[in-house]
Amino acid sequence: MFNKHSAKSGRKQAKRQKDEKREKNPCEKCIPAKCCMYFSIEIDEPEDEGDYDDLLWIIAHKDVEIYVNDDKWYLMVQTPCRFYDPVRGCLIYPRRPRICREHRLEECEFDEDYGFDLHFHSFEELDRYIRNNT
Repeated sequence: MFNKHSAKSGRKQAKRQKDEKREKNPCEKCIPAKCCMYFSIEIDEPEDEGDYDDLLWIIAHKDVEIYVNDDKWYLMVQTPCRFYDPVRGCLIYPRRPRICREHRLEECEFDEDYGFDLHFHSFEELDRYIRNNT
């Protein structure tokens, strides 16, 4: 039979479970969540003048960067995840995509710079690199 005491206990238990879930989200206090503000895709290493010219075309676009890390080239697009809220964090945390689930605290760049081997933020930076290194 239902009574007020059991309802109160149920609310306390639900709150405790919610608090435990919240503690399991290591990213909860990470605002702004750097990893939710961009995405990167590995690209082929440029081999000739035509490849470098293609990279110049890519980086000529707004909010695009190129970086090299561990001898691999990447395209970085600075665009926030549409499910990130600056106050509430990830709005789909329980159902977030695999890439988000597999992102480890050891890889977190929140408190530090990315530490890439090379990082081109602009057309001019990449163009200067090409002229001096190819």
